[in-house]
Amino acid sequence: MKTPKKHLYGYLGLILIGSSIPGDSIPPLFALTWDKLLHVGEYSIAGFLGYRAYYHDLNRPFLLICIFGILFGCLDESWQSVIPGRFPSQYDVIADGIGVICGALTGSFLVKKSA
Repeated sequence: MKTPKKHLYGYLGLILIGSSIPGDSIPPLFALTWDKLLHVGEYSIAGFLGYRAYYHDLNRPFLLICIFGILFGCLDESWQSVIPGRFPSQYDVIADGIGVICGALTGSFLVKKSA
């Protein structure tokens, strides 16, 4: 497996590990104040890494990475529903979707120019 794919899968694993932290263990600063902005940022990185990993392998990498990223956001929110003190939110999925679209769009500009 090539390094960009390892980066993507490792990062997605880190997202799930972060989602596994019980709600009472999260510092109050991160709990609500910057929550949606954090979701956009974390999924922007995932979108960029996904585009970078798969732009050669897929016919429509931007579209497919965005769909996968949004579905992964749904999985992530569903996973949080079984973690004590955490709860799923459709608004988090929307923020995740915005992030993955921004990251994949950034990747589509930067990766093509460097290739």
